[in-house]
Amino acid sequence: MSYVLGIDIGVGTVKAAVCRDTGEPGWGPPQPVSLGARSPVVGSALRMTADGTVVPAEVGQHPADAVGGYLHRIGDPLPMYFGGDYFPAHGLTAAMARWVVDRVWELMGEPPVRVAVAHPSGWGAGRLGLLQAGLAEADLMGCVLVTRARAVVECHQAAGRAPTTGGLLGVHRLGGSTAEVALVAPQQRGRMELLASAELTDVGGFEVDGLTPADARALIRPTIDLAAALVRSRGYGTGDLSAVLIAGVDGAVCTVVSDLFSAEFPAPVVRDPQPRMTVAFGAALAGRPAVPPHDLAVAGPTDAFAVLPAVSPPHLAPSRPPVDLVAVRADAR
Repeated sequence: MSYVLGIDIGVGTVKAAVCRDTGEPGWGPPQPVSLGARSPVVGSALRMTADGTVVPAEVGQHPADAVGGYLHRIGDPLPMYFGGDYFPAHGLTAAMARWVVDRVWELMGEPPVRVAVAHPSGWGAGRLGLLQAGLAEADLMGCVLVTRARAVVECHQAAGRAPTTGGLLGVHRLGGSTAEVALVAPQQRGRMELLASAELTDVGGFEVDGLTPADARALIRPTIDLAAALVRSRGYGTGDLSAVLIAGVDGAVCTVVSDLFSAEFPAPVVRDPQPRMTVAFGAALAGRPAVPPHDLAVAGPTDAFAVLPAVSPPHLAPSRPPVDLVAVRADAR
């Protein structure tokens, strides 16, 4: 059965979701895909096995030779050291996306008809171009790039928790090490305008986990202040929002975020029952074509290479990791 794959690469974990073709006009609701053997998600850090295979690290672990945080390093002219060589951040990001595609392909028994990869909402053409180039080199040239803000809105709209047209929507996503806020204006079903977005890199779930409610409120408070400033910067007031959509946090932290927003914005604060999967769900929804295409959007695993940095340290020429069905392998040493 045809399906669309949505991928959310975070600082700590990677999540994936699929929307299946129902056999009638339209697609089914997003469903999570269990990427790990013992967990529904996999660690976003990449590590190299003894035989040179590059695979995701175990969730909650970060071996000394693993590399993580590459998504947010895209656009940095300095490559990242990994496995004895230097690789560009967009090449490592593409390697992880390729691993997810192949893993889901293995689980589903067929390739996706389209792949949608979520990214920080504030990225410009430069970073997006690098990511597209890396994905194309990994034979994922048919990928759709989706802002995280749009993914959150798509997920809430599909579940009937947010309006599909009219009004203004505030978006708040608390990731592992960053917090993103955005202002979105839905135009019509499947179309929306990103009016503004901002990101804090010193506030995240890793810092909030384990704190008392009072300490959590103090740490999260700047993200709500940033959201209010973002709304005012576009000429609106806090009372102009139709709803505030939150994602990325659950449990007591989700309650803290919700309470802080409710005190600042006289609008419904909408939660997702599976907040950590919101972006992956929304990416899969945003990637749905109107009609399932006949041609596949991704090619099978080949010896395609990640894009290499234009300049690398002269004493270490970077090698090029070919793509394999199971994982991405570095060249034999």
